[in-house]
Amino acid sequence: MKKLTVLSLGAGVQSSTLALMAAKGEITPMPDCAIFADTHEPREVYDWLDYLEEELPFPVHRVRHGNIYRDVLKSAQDGSRVANPPLYTRDKDGEVGILMRVCTLEYKVAPILGKIKDLIGVKKHQRVKDAEVEQWIGISLDEVQRMTESSQKFITHRWPLIERRMNRNDCKVWLSKNDYPEPPRSACTFCPYHDNNYWRYLRDQFPDEWDEACEFDKAIRNGIHNTKADALYLHADCVPLADVDLSTDIDRGQMVMGFIDDCAGHCGV
Repeated sequence: MKKLTVLSLGAGVQSSTLALMAAKGEITPMPDCAIFADTHEPREVYDWLDYLEEELPFPVHRVRHGNIYRDVLKSAQDGSRVANPPLYTRDKDGEVGILMRVCTLEYKVAPILGKIKDLIGVKKHQRVKDAEVEQWIGISLDEVQRMTESSQKFITHRWPLIERRMNRNDCKVWLSKNDYPEPPRSACTFCPYHDNNYWRYLRDQFPDEWDEACEFDKAIRNGIHNTKADALYLHADCVPLADVDLSTDIDRGQMVMGFIDDCAGHCGV
């Protein structure tokens, strides 16, 4: 029987708190490792991850499936297949809609699963036998609706922050009490789920990454693989990102990346 305890690390507030609590022995057993699925994060996230690796007594594996930034841009140029982000568009009546998010499974979930199989000695497309994996997910109490069971029979999800009745603010308090800095927000630089607060932050603090997001937004305007929309946008206002009025926040009626730190319970967690 191959047994493994794995922590899904998105390097945001919740998953970082979970990792550091485990490092201090406050949550047991000690994970065998953490896995970080690398997409296209802001520079400060990679800096934080470097710091975190020095603080943890267990290894952090960084995994990647291609590069979603380059893959989407290539699709915009030649129509090649891509697992698309949830981009905004308008229907024929002018109503704002959003594409179904496909990117999480391909760029987050699949690479993590692939690394887990590698760690228990299972080759690609090989059937998993005699293995038990406990995968820790950094969902907090205020995100309980995002709890999902694993699609893999040999993997059991565990939510230690839920067990301890900890919400996002509790995580921040724990970090402060233990003299840790607050982690940055973890998400792709060009994620459409950013709210205006985050877009302002990116524009003002990381101008190079802001320019990159604006270029990305411009490149997708006329569509990507398998989309029939007349025009695609990163922002819910369906105007070029560089022209968006960022003076006030917006309410899209959905969770935004600035709050949840990760996508769909697996993207970053």
